[in-house]
Amino acid sequence: MGARLVYGKVVDRDTFMKRGAKVSPHTESRVLLAEDPGPAGAFLVLRAWTDHHGTFTEQWRIEGSGGGVVYESVPRELHLATAAHTEHLEDEVVDLEFQYAADDYNAVFFLDDREVARVTFAVQTQDSRNGG
Repeated sequence: MGARLVYGKVVDRDTFMKRGAKVSPHTESRVLLAEDPGPAGAFLVLRAWTDHHGTFTEQWRIEGSGGGVVYESVPRELHLATAAHTEHLEDEVVDLEFQYAADDYNAVFFLDDREVARVTFAVQTQDSRNGG
């Protein structure tokens, strides 16, 4: 059928780097805004693919809770040399405007123009994250 998404995370870059830049099941998917509405600080879209041998075109996008597209990546060729190989990918997004904090968004992943996975992540202001 195709490759399998091992993990997908959408994380605030600074927070991720301060915590050692390691992905684990406890890595929380969250994007931070300085104010609501407003641009997000830099954030990373991290993912890993495995379970198949071959070449695919990978693309992802961010959708709001109503399904509208907020951001769309450029397509990228992905090659899995063996079925046991895991391909780790990372994209950085800077200054993306989010209309609503305290809302969930989805990162939607596609292989060869077919949706294969979704990851929900929170968008919060830095004040709400710090309890203020």
